[in-house]
Amino acid sequence: MRGLRYLMFVPALLLMSSIVIGFNNYKDAKEDMRQDLNCALRQFIMDKPRQSLLLDSLTTLHHGMVLTLNDAESSFSGQLTCPSLKDTSHLSVCLLHHDGQEPFKEEASVCSDTVLWHFPQQESRDAVIALKAYANPSLCAVLGHSDQRLPLTGFILCLLMVLGMGWKSRMPGRNTEMAVTSPQPSERPIRLTPMQEQLMDMFAAAPDHTLSKEAICAVLWPKKEQPENTLYTFICRLKTALKEQSDMEIVNKRGKEYQLVKKEPND
Repeated sequence: MRGLRYLMFVPALLLMSSIVIGFNNYKDAKEDMRQDLNCALRQFIMDKPRQSLLLDSLTTLHHGMVLTLNDAESSFSGQLTCPSLKDTSHLSVCLLHHDGQEPFKEEASVCSDTVLWHFPQQESRDAVIALKAYANPSLCAVLGHSDQRLPLTGFILCLLMVLGMGWKSRMPGRNTEMAVTSPQPSERPIRLTPMQEQLMDMFAAAPDHTLSKEAICAVLWPKKEQPENTLYTFICRLKTALKEQSDMEIVNKRGKEYQLVKKEPND
């Protein structure tokens, strides 16, 4: 189980990486849409018939007034290359203030840069028309425009790893349930910890199923100084588990050895 806990870091790291990559790809897709609006806006200004449309709008514009041109009026969507922008885009036109402040206050999911167009007039001062393109593609449209194959693959792998770990953790392992191997083995299953199972295997392999304290400590706690107290507590717990779940017991021989034996019928 400890190994499974450590392995959980792998799907967690994979999930975080997929989220970061997916978010960055989403931002790149919106930036690509913004650049598409900028390019279409420049093409719109360079077109002579559309310049006439802008000049006609001068007669209706006053300083501080923003005029919205839908696609039926401007045919702006014809300049766009991204299909998800065509149905949600529009243009805003405004006479620029001389204070230099941004004239547009509208908010949208994607918007272009503000483009200025200078138009010479008969008066002493030229007119400056400010234009800005807006679009409101849906979240699904932006995701569809971005490349989410790698993040999606990472998410699926993460899900499969988590499901696999969950299935493995539910499997009955040999460390949680075993049949004790003894001089006269019992068929009753006993639930033991991994270290308890290791000691039971040592008893089964030892001559007369007898082990010295030194041999047990050398295998179970090879780097521990003075492990006798730990051994005493460990043997007590194992004795309790065997007493409650089997007909086997561990006896102390001369204070130096432990032996695995079958209980007497009168015990």
